Amino acid sequence: MAATHEILTPRPGIYALGLVLSEETFIEVGALGTWRFPIGLYVYVGSAWGPGGLAARVGRHLRGGTTLHWHIDHLRAVSRPAAVWLAPGRRDECAWAAQLVARPAARVIAPRFGASDCACPAHLVCLGDAEPEGDFLPAAQFLKLCRPGVW
Repeated sequence: MAATHEILTPRPGIYALGLVLSEETFIEVGALGTWRFPIGLYVYVGSAWGPGGLAARVGRHLRGGTTLHWHIDHLRAVSRPAAVWLAPGRRDECAWAAQLVARPAARVIAPRFGASDCACPAHLVCLGDAEPEGDFLPAAQFLKLCRPGVW
């Protein structure tokens, strides 16, 4: 398995971030309101077309921080990274979100989460007790950040 810094590229593209929430939590997500987030694996799909590309955006998510700028920052503040999927040069984040929403175990906890600029139901899904795997988004580079069962 490659180290995180070896696969993070300054190229622009799309990404998915897997986060583990280890206890049920009520989270206020800006204008979306307050939602009850159950324990489990969450996968968020985003894009990184600004300065620094995927390395800058995904790096920020992995480090966490105190500034709550995007919807995902609210969940990231109370969870920990479990996996990253990267696709440099691709622009089809809505297609990835649709693939995740269509998974049998997927649940949308907060409608419109991460999808304020498109027509998707959400760019965040809860996959419950699933382990993060590369086949969630098979066209992506995959990096698992935590050992299976360590939540």
